Amino acid sequence: LAAFGEGMTLAEAAGLKGDDLIEVLSLGAMNNPMFNLKGPKMKQGVRDYAPHFPLEHAQKDMRFAGMLAEELQISMPVAAAANETFKAAKAEGRGREDFSAVIEAIRRTKE
Repeated sequence: LAAFGEGMTLAEAAGLKGDDLIEVLSLGAMNNPMFNLKGPKMKQGVRDYAPHFPLEHAQKDMRFAGMLAEELQISMPVAAAANETFKAAKAEGRGREDFSAVIEAIRRTKE
């Protein structure tokens, strides 16, 4: 969802509507039900992060996956980067919000 958040932030900065991004993604191989579920709530001007799965739990799961990868000596740089973004959102006080609130940490990088 962090990568989707990056895409939505980029689309918004380029002047595209979040709805258009969600529609385009739904028409291709990258279609993902989570984009259709969370995307409308992540759009600029909506930002509805009522928790269905708290961000702090998603970050915990990523931390556990990272620990397992380290134990098994598997490199997971993309997951590590996503975990850092979730940690940043958590540090902003968004831990109890829905995990889609990760987009707010991404949006902060452009400010």
